[in-house]
This record gives sequence, C-alpha cells and structure tokens, in this order.
Amino acid sequence: MDIDALRRRIAELDREIMDTAGERMEVAKKIGAWKIRHDREIRDPGVEGKVIERYVSAGKDNGVSPRTSRDMAVALIREAVDVQAALPRKGEGKDVLILGGTGKMGRWLAGFLEGNGHRVTAVGSGGPPLEELVPGQDVIIISTPISSIGGVLEELNEISPDSLIFDLSSLKSPFIDQLKSMAQSMRICSVHPMFGPSIPSLYDRNVIFCDCGNEEAVNEAMSLFNGHGANLTRLPVEEHDRRMSYVLGMSHAINIAFFTALADSGLSFDELNEAASTTFSKMVEGAAEVARENPLLYYEIQNLNETAKVTWSRFMDAVDKVMDASLDDEPDKFVEIMERGRVFFDAQSR
Repeated sequence: MDIDALRRRIAELDREIMDTAGERMEVAKKIGAWKIRHDREIRDPGVEGKVIERYVSAGKDNGVSPRTSRDMAVALIREAVDVQAALPRKGEGKDVLILGGTGKMGRWLAGFLEGNGHRVTAVGSGGPPLEELVPGQDVIIISTPISSIGGVLEELNEISPDSLIFDLSSLKSPFIDQLKSMAQSMRICSVHPMFGPSIPSLYDRNVIFCDCGNEEAVNEAMSLFNGHGANLTRLPVEEHDRRMSYVLGMSHAINIAFFTALADSGLSFDELNEAASTTFSKMVEGAAEVARENPLLYYEIQNLNETAKVTWSRFMDAVDKVMDASLDDEPDKFVEIMERGRVFFDAQSR
C-alpha cells in the first residue's frame, strides 16, 4: 500500500472516530435529560474516573500511551458535560443586570446567563443612572474594575434594591467592610470566577463564592452556576484575599519576574526557544499568557491586596533559601527543599 493510500485510510479512520464521538454526544444528551428529570448533578467525578480508567486500559491494549488515552477521555467528558449543561431546564429565567457588561468578562457572563434562559441587560460606563436600571431586576452583577466597585456598592446601598447582588472582583479587601455591612439587610455576596473570558467551557473551572454574612445570597448565586461542571467553593469573605495573594499575586509575580529576566538576558526569544527544555516551555506558556493580560488589572491585583506584603516577604525568603542552597558546596539543603516540595504536592487531596 503506497503512502497516499495509507493517508486515505487515516482519513477514513478519523471520520469514523468523529462519527463515534458524535454518537457518544447523542447518548450523553439522553443521560443529561435523565439527570435533569431526576434533579441530579451534571458532573459525577466517580463516573468520570471510571471513564478515564476505561480509556487508559483500552489504550494500553491498542498501543496508545496512557497520557494520550487520558487526554482523549477528558476531552470527551468535557464535551459531554457541556452538551448536558446546555439542555433546557424547568423554571423561569431571571432578569439580570450586569454593570460593566460591555467588558470582556461582562460579555462572557451575559452570554453564559442568556444561554441558561435568563434575560440580561448589560451596560457599560456612561449608561443610564442606577436608579433607572435597578427596578425590576432579580440579580445585579458588578463586573467593573476593582477600584470602582466601592462606589457602585455605595450607590446600590442608597437605592437598597430587593435583588441578589454580587461582584466578580479578583480582590475583596478594598470594599470588604461595605459588603459585610450591606449583607446585614440585603441579599449580597461576592463571587470570583477563577478564569478569564476566553474559556470554552466551565468544566473543571473553579468559582469562589464569598459569604459576607448572608447565606441565602450565596446559595442563590451558586444556583446560577450549578450544572455546568464547575467546582463551586464557599469561602468566608475574610479568607479570600489571603488565598489570592498566593493563587494570583504570587503566581503572577513569578511569571512577570521570569519574562523580565528573559527580556533582560540579551538573548532573543527564538534563541532561547530553540534550546528549550520541557520545563522551560511550560514556564514560557504561562508567562506569555500573563504578559498579554491587562497590565492595570494585574497591577491592581498586586497593589490592592492588603495581605500582599506578607506573601512577598515569604516569596523573597524562599528565593533566598533556594539561591543559598543551590550555591552551597554541599547538596543537603537543596535536597531538603526539593523533598519538602514533593511532600507538599503528594499530600494534595485526591
């Protein structure tokens, strides 16, 4: 068989794979409809684990690597969750007002909520006064820059609408006192989607819901995101920024320091990349994404977090420890640091 015939056979097999994947999605829709009728969660981690094991086992039998088999399983699971999450559900949609709804995250949220049967009004800066927009809204979402949220909350507090209210801010400390005060008499909480507006799916994405003193508001906000395969986590609002100083602040800072050192190295990216190791390529991928983000947003995440100084101190101490250990004539300290990291990651929940 010549090369052209072999390639034609590959194309036929590819088509068969996609036909089978399409048939799988139709079955997934039927499963999703059953879940909706019986009020079951869309995601079932136990079932997902069995599917992945099944693919890895079948891959082994057919000469496919475990990593590729797992990637195929996860891709199809994600697609099935998306298909099931898009199925219509009983219940009336809500009237939702998104302040800052013309920004990237606001537009993503508007599309997400409209896709779930809600009626969305998205307004940007320079829109009508809040007293004209608020009446009749079931939900008010604040998707404006961090530095402006306090002012928006103040206006809403004066209007005192009978609506669920939450912000999407990456930090809470600049207006945490307002949130806690308003929660005493209003349905208000604080939400933080741990992803950007370019995501294709909520599958396995984290969304944090901060309790500011009104549990009803947290439950109602979580219901807007339920059934899409996301990981929904509750936190006391006081705990949010301490975690973000590591999850966002430190991770951003490491990437920014990394690409700054590369830019100052005197070597071009192409020169470095043609000799790239696996670790370097992974670091570059994350750092390049950070470099293309909104610099003012990333500045606010660093500058407005009240716990940032503690995190920076720990980060700089860690850098000093690693530098000293790597330059020491004996490897003991360096080995100890590596072993501590291994223990830390091995202790993660399964």
